[in-house]
Amino acid sequence: MIGFKKEIEVDVHDVDFNGVCRASSLMKYIQSAAQTQLTENGMSYENLKEMGKAFIISRIRLEFYSSVHTYDRLVAHTFPCISRGYSFIRCYALYRDDEIIGRAISIWALIDTTSRSLVKVADFELNLPTYEPWDNIAISPIRLPSAMKKVGTYTVTYADLDQNKHINNTKYADIFSNFLPLDKKRIDSMSINYMNEAKYKDTLDVYVEESNGYYYIRTVLPDGRVNSEAEIHLCGI
Repeated sequence: MIGFKKEIEVDVHDVDFNGVCRASSLMKYIQSAAQTQLTENGMSYENLKEMGKAFIISRIRLEFYSSVHTYDRLVAHTFPCISRGYSFIRCYALYRDDEIIGRAISIWALIDTTSRSLVKVADFELNLPTYEPWDNIAISPIRLPSAMKKVGTYTVTYADLDQNKHINNTKYADIFSNFLPLDKKRIDSMSINYMNEAKYKDTLDVYVEESNGYYYIRTVLPDGRVNSEAEIHLCGI
């Protein structure tokens, strides 16, 4: 198993009313491993801030092959991938003993916080081993249905925010879950496009449509800009 690894024990607060680990918690585990790798190599949030840089996620694809429960002992693996242009690609995996229970691939942009311009991969030395992305999971375009129903609204709360003062990317899984039929079901795959940030007390319009076994979700900011889009598949527990 290549890349950086971090051991995790599933906490009782990380599971939902079905007794299975929330997708948002699984996202936190893999991203915590990635952040630990960066921090141990001089690229903590604070270090990057001093450099005038910030990583912003643009897209992620996640697949969860098995239910995860309280007190399960997991190992999160992560590695930066060979990347080009303005897209920093990173892969992740979750193991329980020798069983792989989830994989993910994400695309990040690096922002110069002074000029608000994008930084090319070639212009930022990551100083970490890079590998080819997983060959059996990929980020594909999300093709939302042409007609979607508005099913409600969601107002951004204190609990949703990160240090950048917008919704933390893992919180979107919880926001989407508020509008999904998750009784005796769990998310087994999810693709998210992060398009425009949402800040404290923004009220998002939420649109949902089910098609061909998938749930498609779009959240829209008060000014009409699209905040996020998602394609989600559920399975039984």
